[in-house]
Amino acid sequence: MARLDIRTFIRAPQTRVWDVIADLPGQARWMVDVRHLEIVSETRSGAGTVIETTSDLFGLPLVRDVMEITNWEPPHRFDVRHRGQFHGTGAFILEPAAGGTVFVWLEEFRPPLGPAGELGWRLVVAPHVRRVFARSMDNVRRMAEEGAAAEMPRTPPSAREEAGRRH
Repeated sequence: MARLDIRTFIRAPQTRVWDVIADLPGQARWMVDVRHLEIVSETRSGAGTVIETTSDLFGLPLVRDVMEITNWEPPHRFDVRHRGQFHGTGAFILEPAAGGTVFVWLEEFRPPLGPAGELGWRLVVAPHVRRVFARSMDNVRRMAEEGAAAEMPRTPPSAREEAGRRH
């Protein structure tokens, strides 16, 4: 069984990070490997939602996936079951942390092609996928932090600025 566990710290509240990752159609904006993403269920978000994607692997559109959201706990986590070329599970987990949020991306699946697929995964594919997922997580961080900064209340003027306005 192949497993990925990638984490990054984001200087934004958990709810702001959730807004970025839970926007299912918007995931194509931050997932650097996604070429096509379509919600194919009547349910548009939450448990039971089904998403089809085509993603790049080494620059080629090789990975076709069907994911069903199996658990939806705003603003903490959601889980998916992969039913495409790769069978397994995934989760996005948001953990509160001092000054922000830790974003955890978990994937667990059985690579195709049996033992040869397992070996290829460990030696070649996993390092590449880790880099791609890390870049995607950097995009989430940027989007959430920019959104958090835009939502921050304006700092009140200093006493000196106020005094200068009165004269």
